[in-house]
Amino acid sequence: MSQPKRIIILGGGFAGVRCAKTLRKLLSKQEAEIVLFNKENHMVFHPLLAEVASAAIKTKDVAAPLRLLLTEVHCRSEEVLNVDLDENFIEYEAFDATRRRMHYDQLVISCGNSANLAMIHGMDEHAFALKTVGDALLIQSHIIDQLEKAEVCDDPEKKKWLLSFIIVGGGFSGVEVAGEINDLVRSICKYYDNICNEDLRVVLIHSRSQILPEVTSELRDFARKEMEKAGVEFILEAGANHATGRGVFLKDGTFIPGATIVCTVGSRPHYLVDRLQVEKDRGRLKTRADMSLPGYDNVWSIGDCAAVPNEVTGEMSPPVAQIAERQGTQLAHNIKARMAGAPTRAFAYHMKGMLCSIGGHNAVAQIGNLRISGFPAWFIWRTVYLMKLPSLMQKAKVGVEWFCDLIFPRDITYVKTDRSRSVSRAFYGPGDYIFKQDDPADDFYVIEQGEVDILVRNEKTGHEDLVAILGAGDFFGEAALVANRPRNASVRARSNVLVVTMGRGLFSEMSALTPLRDAIAKAVRRRRNVWKDLPEVQKILEEIPLKAVMEDMPSDTLHPTDYLDKALTKFTRNELDFFFVIDKQGSVVGIVTRSDLLRTIEVAVSLQGQEDDLIRVHHIMGHSPTVICKSETTVMAVATMREHGLKRLPVVDDYVSNKLLGCVRIETIMAEIVKELTRHEKIRVTSEFVNPFA
Repeated sequence: MSQPKRIIILGGGFAGVRCAKTLRKLLSKQEAEIVLFNKENHMVFHPLLAEVASAAIKTKDVAAPLRLLLTEVHCRSEEVLNVDLDENFIEYEAFDATRRRMHYDQLVISCGNSANLAMIHGMDEHAFALKTVGDALLIQSHIIDQLEKAEVCDDPEKKKWLLSFIIVGGGFSGVEVAGEINDLVRSICKYYDNICNEDLRVVLIHSRSQILPEVTSELRDFARKEMEKAGVEFILEAGANHATGRGVFLKDGTFIPGATIVCTVGSRPHYLVDRLQVEKDRGRLKTRADMSLPGYDNVWSIGDCAAVPNEVTGEMSPPVAQIAERQGTQLAHNIKARMAGAPTRAFAYHMKGMLCSIGGHNAVAQIGNLRISGFPAWFIWRTVYLMKLPSLMQKAKVGVEWFCDLIFPRDITYVKTDRSRSVSRAFYGPGDYIFKQDDPADDFYVIEQGEVDILVRNEKTGHEDLVAILGAGDFFGEAALVANRPRNASVRARSNVLVVTMGRGLFSEMSALTPLRDAIAKAVRRRRNVWKDLPEVQKILEEIPLKAVMEDMPSDTLHPTDYLDKALTKFTRNELDFFFVIDKQGSVVGIVTRSDLLRTIEVAVSLQGQEDDLIRVHHIMGHSPTVICKSETTVMAVATMREHGLKRLPVVDDYVSNKLLGCVRIETIMAEIVKELTRHEKIRVTSEFVNPFA
C-alpha cells in the first residue's frame, strides 16, 4: 500500500482552515496526511475583533481552537522559518529550538499578512493595531485605563487629552472600531463621577472624501450621519502625517491631540511571502487562475497573501473573509483533482454582499441589489456573523453575550499591566517635546535616530536657553532618575527622532551593572551646571562670539575614498591628532583620529576575499561627527564638547548642508576665559601673580 501524500498548509485563517476542513472531507487518511502550521493554536474571527475591543463580547469567543475545528488534521504551532519551493520542504523551529525540515507533496500558502503601522511615522510606536485577539484586549484595557485616569485628573487639559480617542482609517475596520469605541466610552462614562458625555471625543481620520468607499453613496451618507449623531467626529480628506505620544499630526500641519490612537491602515506581506523569489502583485503571491503558483504545480496560495484572479470580475480577488473561505473550498477540490491527474478549475466567485456595523445598534448592508441600513441591517449583520462563527460552541457563547449586551451594561473590568520593566520605542516630530522641565521622571531614553535639543529655562527672561544638542547614540533622562527628582531641563526633538525608552524599574536594575553605572556617573558629572558657582565664567562665555574662537577650515583634510596610505602619511608628517573627512560638496562627513588607525587590521580582515580589498578612509573614519552651526553660541560649543568629551568641534554653515567652515578647540576657548579672569584678577595662574596676557 502506498504512503499517503503529505499536504502542508501554512496559516490558520479563514482560507487555510476552510481548505484543511474540505480536504479532510474529500481525501481519506490513507490518501493524504494534512498538516496545518499556525503560530497560534486558534483561528481568529477577525470581523468581531472590534467587538472585543469594546468589551461587547469576551476575548476567547472570537478564537476557535484549531484542534477542535480540525479534529483529523495535524495542527502544529511551531514557527515556520523558510520554504524551499524547488526542493519541496519547509523549515520550522522545533520544540527544542532546533531547525528542522518537513517535506511536502502539496503546499498551500495561506499565511495572511501583517499590520504595517510603520508606513506612517510614529504609528508603530504610539498607535494600536487590530489584527489579533491580543490587540483587541490591549485596546480594551487601555481605553478603560484612560477613563480611570481621567476620573481623578485635576488638570482640565490633560483630562481632555485622556478622553480623546483617535481612529486612523475610514474603511470597514476603521468605521467599526470607531463605532464600537464610541459606544463603549459613552455607555460606561455614567459610572464615573467626574466624566460626562461632553468630555468624550472620538475622532475618525480618513484621507478620502468619503468613508466606506466599497458601499453606495447612500449607505455612506447614512453611516456618517448616524455616527455623527452618536458623537463620532470625522476629519476627511486629511491624511495622517505622523503620530507622537501626544496625538496625530495631519499632512496640513493640524494637530489632533489624543491619548489613544488606533490605526487600521497599512499592511505588509508575511515574512515567508516576502522571502519567496516568485512573481508578486503588490507584495501578494501572484497565482494562476486555479490558485497555483506559476512554475510550481504543487504549490498553491490563497487568502490575504495571494493575488488570485477572479474569473467572474476579471480582477484580483479582494482580501476579505468570504472570498478567502470560497478560495479554501475550491482549492481543496483543485488539489484533489491535481493529485488524481484531472483538470483544475479557475477561481470564480460572486460577492454575496457587504456588512458593516457603525455602532449604536446600527449597520449598513449591501446584499446583491438590496440596500439596508439602521437596526434591520445591524440585526442581519449580527445574525450572519453569528452563523459564520466556526464552531457551535462559539455560536452559543457569542449569541448569549450579544443578548446580554442588549440588557446589561458592558464589563469595565480590565487588567492593569505594570510597565516599569518595559523597553519600547517612541517617535517624535520636529518641535515635539519629549518631556518638559519640572515634569516627573519615569523613563530613560537612548536616541536611535535624529537629534534633540536640551533646553533650560532662563529664570531672568523666562525663555528656554539651548544648552546642548544630542544625536544618535546619546542618552538622556538619567540624572532625574538617579536623583529621584523632577526633570531639570526640557528635551525637544530637533528633527524626526526615534528613541528607545526604558522604564524606571528596568533602568534601576541595569544602572547597577558596572559598565552602565560608570557611563551614567560620567554623564551626570558632565551635565552638572558647572557655571552655577562661576557666574563670571558664564558671562564671559556669553560675551565671546563663536567666530572669535573659531579657526579657519584646516587645509589638510581627507576624502572618504582616499586610500589608507594617504591618511598615514598625513599623520606621520603632521602633529595633528585628527583630520576632517570632507565630501565633494565640502560637507563634513567624518573624522579620523590616531585611535581610528588601530581599526586598520580589523578592516583588512573583513575585506579579505572581496573584489575591492583596498582600505579607504571611509572604512575607518567616525561617521556623522558631532558639529555645531556658526549661528550657535560659545556657551553651546562648550556644552557640546563637555557632553561628547571632545577637544575640538567642527563648525558648519548650517545643519542641513554640513558644509565645513572651521573648528573650535577647547584650549582656545579656555585661553579666552583665563585671559578675561586674569585681567579681572579673579584667578591666579602663577605662584606670583603675573598677568601672562598683559
